[in-house]
Formats: sequence, structure tokens, C-alpha cells
Amino acid sequence: MTPSPNRILPHSVSDTSYGFRRCCQAIRDAVPIEELARRYARRYTNLEPLGGRAWFTCRCPIPDHEDRTPSFYTYPPGRYHCYGCGRNGDVVDLEFFCGDYGELWEAMISLAVEYDVELPKRPESWYRGRERQRPVRDAINRARFDHLRRRLFRYFFEPSLLRIEDPDEREAEAKLLWDVTAPLAQMMLERLRGESS
Repeated sequence: MTPSPNRILPHSVSDTSYGFRRCCQAIRDAVPIEELARRYARRYTNLEPLGGRAWFTCRCPIPDHEDRTPSFYTYPPGRYHCYGCGRNGDVVDLEFFCGDYGELWEAMISLAVEYDVELPKRPESWYRGRERQRPVRDAINRARFDHLRRRLFRYFFEPSLLRIEDPDEREAEAKLLWDVTAPLAQMMLERLRGESS
């Protein structure tokens, strides 16, 4: 029995965040699971209406489950369960398993684009909080930059500067080398933060 993608995939921060859950809920509300199941089940069999608690049944559309008899059921409110492979979930999970996605959020974005679902935006209070925090973030980034710049200067340039005997020449060379460390420190910080490749 294979568990749902929530149990198979290690959670990334984006998959467990409040915003991600809100976006998935918007997708669940807008995309009918029968339509998605019908599209993927068409490769194997038709989605047939079923009485009782299940809405529809068909052979499992998940590619790595070779289903010979109908064991895939959709239930209200927009959930599915395959009694053959044991997978279950909602439209995002079904898209993840049937599509070729590496992460759950990719399936969610794909459905949002395909079905023209407007995803929820962050509340205004979040943006106000970011603006209030901007001076602190800028000061922290500046302190990191200055610290890294001093370390680069001391490690790479200070030993060679100490060999220069003339104080005026040493000072001129130190200013030149200090200016050289700024782009290096900025590049290293960007790479540490993952902003550039």
C-alpha cells in the first residue's frame, strides 16, 4: 500500500506553510476532481458514475499502478482513493502522481494556471510588517557585508601589506585592496543567500 504524497515526499518549507495550504484549498475549491480523474483515466478506461457514497469509479490512472479492475473511486468532497495501490488525496495529489512533477507545489501551480485559478494573496498586514522590518534587515545585511569584507581583507591582503616597508605606499595599497574586497564580499553574500548562480 503506497501512502499519499504527503507521507512519501519529505516536506519542504513551502509545502507545509500556511500560504501553500491556502493555495491548495483554492485549487480544491475550483478544480473538480472528476474532470481531472476523467482526463487521466481516459488512457485506461472511462470514469463511470457510481451510486452510494462514491461519485465515480474507474481503473487507477496513476502511471505506476497497473490496475486490471476498477479500484479507483472519487468521493465527496473532492477526494479520491485507490483500493488497489492505496493512494488517496485531493486534486493536487492526483495531479502530482499522474503528471510528471518533482514537488507538490509544481502540481498546484500547474493546476492554477490550467484552470485559471486566482491564488490567494498575502494579507496587507504581511506587507506592512515587511516594511517595518526593512531597516533591521538592511542593517543585518550591511553588518554581514562589512564582516565578510574585513575577513577577506585580513586573510588575503593583510599579509602582503605587512611586507611593504614604506607607510605611505602601504596605506595607498591598503585603500586600493580595500576597494577590491567590496565586489568580492557582495558576490559571496549573494551566493550564500542563493540569489545568484
